[in-house]
Amino acid sequence: MSVEATLPTTGGVWSWSRAGGVAVRDMGPVVLALAPLGLVVGLTIAQTGTGALLGIAGAPAIYAGTAHLSLLTLLASGAGVGTVVASVAVINARLVMYAAVLEPHFRGQPRWFRWLAPHWIVEQTFVLVTARDDLRDATGFRRYWTTLGGALALTWTGLVALGVVAGPVLAAAAPVLAFAPAAVFLSMLVPRVTDRPGLVAAGTAGVVTGALTVGGALPAGTPVLIGAAAGIAAAVLVQGRAS
Repeated sequence: MSVEATLPTTGGVWSWSRAGGVAVRDMGPVVLALAPLGLVVGLTIAQTGTGALLGIAGAPAIYAGTAHLSLLTLLASGAGVGTVVASVAVINARLVMYAAVLEPHFRGQPRWFRWLAPHWIVEQTFVLVTARDDLRDATGFRRYWTTLGGALALTWTGLVALGVVAGPVLAAAAPVLAFAPAAVFLSMLVPRVTDRPGLVAAGTAGVVTGALTVGGALPAGTPVLIGAAAGIAAAVLVQGRAS
């Protein structure tokens, strides 16, 4: 698929209004999946004594729920800066793979976009962009990505802020909300399951992530990372036996 090809729309390129409208509509299911995780991050900010303003400001700055959650819990437990940075880097290492897939869309874009827009690469934006087959024009992609990333950042920040404000109420549901990272992870993964290795990967990742989350002994975000690795390993094993 050529990035230089034009979009099949009037004038060849999506307008800002069209790109914004499509991005907002695409975000609907994603926001529902993100809501529990955003509330968990906000609740954790309230429970760990992190300043509300600083904690909420971290939502658009970090822009990754599991990494934000891990950072908060590690700092609250007295972990050193090196440990916190290393843990967050490991949790977000998966984003490098997403960036590699999206690289053709960023090629040839204005310098400001190439430097700033990668900040919005997370599971949700990656899934929404790769699910569309009409983002072949560089300008159309830039407008869609900018409105999608910006709108998602505002929504995510609002969810975290709600979690901070509603902390006392949410505390009663804390055991259930602990599964939010795993739920978000699976909500992004399941729609892409189209074959047996994919089904095995999703099932393995879900079981391992859930089991490690119940234990509660690992830093936030780590169960998702280990679950993803287990799912990939299981899929490779199944694929190898089938070939």
